[in-house]
Amino acid sequence: MRGLATFLVVASSALAGTTDDAISDARYREYGETFSAYTCRIVGMQTDGRPAVATCVLIAPEWALTAAHVVDDMTSCHVLASDGNAHRVDRMFPHQAYTGRFAFNDIALVHVEKPFTLAKYPPLTDGTEQIGGVAVAVGYGVTGPISSGWTHGDVQIRAGTQRLDATEGTVYVCRITRDSVLPIAIGPGDSGGPTFGIDSQGRTVLIGVNSYIARNGSGLPRSAVGEESGHTRVALYREWIKRIAGVE
Repeated sequence: MRGLATFLVVASSALAGTTDDAISDARYREYGETFSAYTCRIVGMQTDGRPAVATCVLIAPEWALTAAHVVDDMTSCHVLASDGNAHRVDRMFPHQAYTGRFAFNDIALVHVEKPFTLAKYPPLTDGTEQIGGVAVAVGYGVTGPISSGWTHGDVQIRAGTQRLDATEGTVYVCRITRDSVLPIAIGPGDSGGPTFGIDSQGRTVLIGVNSYIARNGSGLPRSAVGEESGHTRVALYREWIKRIAGVE
């Protein structure tokens, strides 16, 4: 795990995910579309007047999960659903233990005035996913070749695979490599988006919230091979989610 100086907050610079140069980008976009009903953009204004764009995941008719750093400095925001509707966020709940510290408690709940109308929402993990298992990261952030890093944003949803390499603090750490089935690395704008995994019953469940990318040495992380990403572990916050949103 890298130090605080290499932490990249990826909410404010977004217009998803760097992808393997040897694989058609259409495959990533098509895979992303399978998650698009409940993976949404979240857009808002920061206290300094700058716009912010990131990702969130719907978990109930009036609730979405995102990263705490996405909403911590927002004065207003909306969730843009796949049906084209903008749902005004009327309450934001960054986790009470979030302080901006690297890899700790970067998770938030947002409540919308107008309910979402999905027939089904992704189930939350019970914590039985395993280190070494395959995970799927989804988001609307910047893209580019994973070999050299992100180059541009196009507001397209993408999804791809990573491996859960370790846990540290409250995150899963995923090394950025090209050795999974559909290699991807989260980038600016993917913050708050979902990370899915497989539980002990073989179910696809929501195991993480995209949080950060980091690299060795100096310079700006680029979501390139050799760096790493962090994904807040949803299992650690099940009781908090239940207490605030009533979602189990």
